[in-house]
Amino acid sequence: MSFRSFFASVMRAAFAAMACAPRLVWDGTRFVLRAAASLIPTPPQEEAVAEEELMAELNRPREILKADVVEPDVREEWGYAAGNHLVSCGEPTKGVLDERAIAYLDALDIEERAALLAYEARHIGQHLMGERMLKGLPKVPTLAEWTAAEKARLAALAGPVRERRALIQAKVDEVAAVMREHGYEPVTAPRPRAA
Repeated sequence: MSFRSFFASVMRAAFAAMACAPRLVWDGTRFVLRAAASLIPTPPQEEAVAEEELMAELNRPREILKADVVEPDVREEWGYAAGNHLVSCGEPTKGVLDERAIAYLDALDIEERAALLAYEARHIGQHLMGERMLKGLPKVPTLAEWTAAEKARLAALAGPVRERRALIQAKVDEVAAVMREHGYEPVTAPRPRAA
């Protein structure tokens, strides 16, 4: 390397260092230290182009990225609703579970409830929907089985009511017969219709 090229490289380095060194600059009311490189104005055309590009980028319609929205699984909802029904958290479960599932859950004893709650929500939902049997738990009745059992239960409840009603009607007839013997005609009130 010659002396001339060495001197030129040293001068270039010195000028570059001086360009980056802070300078005292009058800022309207006081002197402030600024880098000399920032004092070199950029051409107005470049600023305008950069501003246009920025505005175009900001005004460009954005693509809304859709998150992977997973539809809630009905079996999992049933499982959570069953858990809320068994361990009352104050959240209503009427909208999710049907009467058959609620009747099944209410019929479970303490050990069976604990065994049911040991499973994941989707497994509980599958069990309640009859898609999967869970170990140590009774079978969930199908809709037809539950309907038949409910009809039998209601018929068993209606039997004593019918017997009691027949007994009351027999007493009313007996009182009416006694009233007729003594010359009184009983007033017949319209009977309410059974629903």
